[in-house]
Amino acid sequence: MAVRMGIDFFDEYIIKEGFPEGFTVLVAGEPGAGKTIFGATFLYKGMEKYGDRAIYISLAETKEDFYEEMRGLGMDFTEMENRGLFKFVDLITLTPEAVEKEIELMMSEILKFRPKRIVIDSISSFAQLLGAEKTRMFLHTTLGRFIKSFGAVALLIAEKPLGRSEIGYGVEEFVADGLIVLRYQKLGEITHRIMEIPKMRKRSVEKAQYEYVITNTGMHFLEVPDMEWEEEEASREKLTTGIPKLDELLDGGVYRGSVTLIVGMTGTGKTTFAMHFAVANAMAGRKAIYVGFEEPIGQLYRAARDYGFPIDDALKENLKFVGWIPESMSPVYTFIRIKEIIENEEPDVLVIDGLTALREHMDPDELAKMVRYLGLLIKKHKIAVYMTLNAETSFEVVPYTKASTLSDNIIGLRYATEEERIKRYMAIIKARGSNHSRKIHEYEITSRGVKIYE
Repeated sequence: MAVRMGIDFFDEYIIKEGFPEGFTVLVAGEPGAGKTIFGATFLYKGMEKYGDRAIYISLAETKEDFYEEMRGLGMDFTEMENRGLFKFVDLITLTPEAVEKEIELMMSEILKFRPKRIVIDSISSFAQLLGAEKTRMFLHTTLGRFIKSFGAVALLIAEKPLGRSEIGYGVEEFVADGLIVLRYQKLGEITHRIMEIPKMRKRSVEKAQYEYVITNTGMHFLEVPDMEWEEEEASREKLTTGIPKLDELLDGGVYRGSVTLIVGMTGTGKTTFAMHFAVANAMAGRKAIYVGFEEPIGQLYRAARDYGFPIDDALKENLKFVGWIPESMSPVYTFIRIKEIIENEEPDVLVIDGLTALREHMDPDELAKMVRYLGLLIKKHKIAVYMTLNAETSFEVVPYTKASTLSDNIIGLRYATEEERIKRYMAIIKARGSNHSRKIHEYEITSRGVKIYE
């Protein structure tokens, strides 16, 4: 028998068979790496999914603080306590004089409750109070015997001192059956969180590292979409761009499941093209999500109203705007956020405005990988997507990005100064599977939005 973590990706791809019963696993990391959240998730998912009893022994924070923090991550431990599945043991005031007596009380509580899952946060505090040799004895005999007798699994949270390779007092990792190390790396403005599993008896771990993020819904690992294209025939349904003339030039609009890249310099109207697309499809009864990285949502609402778009009616029915500032977010965090939006909202159309904000603050290789995974996800869910990119195009050369190679359609926008007037021009550089216009067309941004001329 085995005890599963309860996070789908972790159980399917990392520790595939679960933690063996009777195991003690050390979860180590520097302050802020997410060790407490990892332990709490292990307990909560076990109660929620499998009905396991769980106990949390805290030497770090009070019950009230723990419950409040976890509630903010979608884990209601009060409910689990009321259901008789959870106990919180508060040892935050433990002193060296009372440590051995408190250990007896703690083990008595464990024996009475007989939990399947145990978290001690932190074992480093025990080590400071007990010393190295007594800590070894506690882990190997006192706690270890119970765990093995009742088939439980215990996670021991340990602080990894900054700049040091050893964990805590350097003994905990040698008596544990498994070792999970949580790290975070600061690269410029972006924090990367990495999990390593250097030791897990009776289990094989395929990769050296797994990247994870912590969001307001808890801990998530990068889940790569299926890399094989499905044999199912692509949709023949076309969706409106929201601009009648552009629909005509695209031979009827854009296909469901296609990606359209709008590329042009600042001031060419990329966001206006994207809002036409989102609002028109929402008003046609389709679910539309607009993800904005470059402008406040309120500013987008105001622009839509200024153009006379029925934005308020669309918002009541099928249109939703979301946005965040990507500077401090890793590509994994951004991908997971968009993935959650797609899976929870199930949109027919999606706007990502804009890729430039992501490109400016992310490693090019990691961003390219994120865009690739996002493309696979979009195709899987058959969503019509608009992406905007702030870059210059001559219509003959498209800026090379993974987004441009991924895109089914590319619409280029540029402006030129003629006779002391600024004129805007557009061209459909690419439209896969469509008999599209090959001309360069002049257009204007009017008080009613985009107007394209022959």
